[in-house]
Amino acid sequence: MYECPNCAGNLKFNIARQQLHCEYCDTQVDPYSFHKEKDAGEEPPGEYEATVFTCPQCGGEIVSEDTTAATFCSFCGAAAILDSRISKKRCPEYIIPFTKTKEDCKAAYGKMLRRAIFAPKELKDENLIEKFRGIYMPYWVYSFEKKEKIAFPGKKTHRKGDYLIIDHYMLDCQVEEAYQGLAYDASSAFSDSLSGAIAPFDLKRRKDFTPSFLSGFYADTNDVEKYAYLSEAEDIVLQDAGRVLAKDPVCRKYHAGQGEGAYILRNALRPSDQSAELSLLPVWFLSYRNGERISYAVVNGQTGRAAADLPVDGKKYLAGSFLLAIPLFFLLNLLLTITPGKILMIAALLAFLCILISNRQISHILDRESGADDKGLASIRSDFGTGNSGWQRRKPVSNLWDDGIGKMLLIMILFLVTTLIPALLAPVIVGGGVWGIFGIMAVMAVVLSMNRVASAFSGGRRGRNLGKKAFGGGHFREKRPVLIKPFGGIVLAAVILIIDPVSDWFYYIGAFACMGTVLWAIMDIIKQHNMLATRKLPQLNKRGGDEIA
Repeated sequence: MYECPNCAGNLKFNIARQQLHCEYCDTQVDPYSFHKEKDAGEEPPGEYEATVFTCPQCGGEIVSEDTTAATFCSFCGAAAILDSRISKKRCPEYIIPFTKTKEDCKAAYGKMLRRAIFAPKELKDENLIEKFRGIYMPYWVYSFEKKEKIAFPGKKTHRKGDYLIIDHYMLDCQVEEAYQGLAYDASSAFSDSLSGAIAPFDLKRRKDFTPSFLSGFYADTNDVEKYAYLSEAEDIVLQDAGRVLAKDPVCRKYHAGQGEGAYILRNALRPSDQSAELSLLPVWFLSYRNGERISYAVVNGQTGRAAADLPVDGKKYLAGSFLLAIPLFFLLNLLLTITPGKILMIAALLAFLCILISNRQISHILDRESGADDKGLASIRSDFGTGNSGWQRRKPVSNLWDDGIGKMLLIMILFLVTTLIPALLAPVIVGGGVWGIFGIMAVMAVVLSMNRVASAFSGGRRGRNLGKKAFGGGHFREKRPVLIKPFGGIVLAAVILIIDPVSDWFYYIGAFACMGTVLWAIMDIIKQHNMLATRKLPQLNKRGGDEIA
């Protein structure tokens, strides 16, 4: 805690003025003035003294210059007085001060929630939103440089009579490349997906670190070593450097960096100097706890960009579906001539689409629960925490709702697509009778084959075996109880289409039963989404311990 030089009141960092501010006498103090007073050797070099609050439930630690006891754990959502102690922490090299106030943060969060029409009402509760906490999150900021002469192969091809002649060349050039500001979060408690969603930060505005910037805020401690993201950052540099060099007229003329020469050029461009600096970057952080699960909302404290794990309220979703079904019913009757066979095929196609979505979602859930989709968390596990900079994680299974304009809006788009597109196009494309079931089976075979091929090339520790398992991602035993429901509807539709009974009632009963499995599968997908939008309660005092089970 810093005392005002005029009235001995408490000084806190003022975001608007970017100064330490006394609320009693309105005194403004330069944050670096306190830093200079400690240059005489009060603290060991590279360290500063701070109050560390530790959650007794999850072990999460936050650092503060404020001695006031924190009453809310940001990591597990526990409402309890946290244990505190005085500790010395490593000084980061740089810090970006908060420029967005808590009111700005709440406005950005509210704007995001306006699009999330299916979000639980608890997420919009003012009492919850007031729990947003300003936390400086640790980041590794990588810099790369290369200034030397490189050589790489090129070739020219021309035809002479019936012969195709290839002339090979060795090109050389002087390379001067420098990359700065590649930032990756250095806390295993901060999800890679959330930290990536609120990126980037304007690192040109970072300042030399002094502890007085923390006054009135908290800071997370880093537990991810710099090697964890080093190869990923270097890959970005190599890809960009290769694109820039490929645009050179000489390289285009001699087709440099193509075919087998791409690997040689990549190695030639590999940076000779690299460094990683620990920095603290501003993040507004909120946790929402629901039973044994927790979801997070974060806002970039510099740009105001917001991201959140937003679960879906099943009751709201079903109500919206029934309301949309009314105009959809009249639309289908205007545009289509509905026959029993078409209804049954549409039901089977929707069931198949549910299988695809559910399969991918379960794969992502298994990756999330094991920590395989978070490089920072995986790097501190006991089997990876060896300091080996060559370690590579398996590429995570993509989630349909992770990117773009927000998970809630994409759920609406997905709902419209799964309802309208198959209903309008399936009868035209697939046809009817026995040929219809043959078409469905052909589509299933093609998509499943594509999934298996894609999973075989997913890389990493388990990627070599995934392509040998059904449904492109393995874990069939875990997926079977969920996928068997819509699959049963498809089998029933197939049997009825093959038998081709005379009475339409068989088609209507089959379609009703198949649609029942589709509705069941959709509710499973909502549950899966909520699993992805929430996380297991962290056990941060046992990093890599209880959460592995």
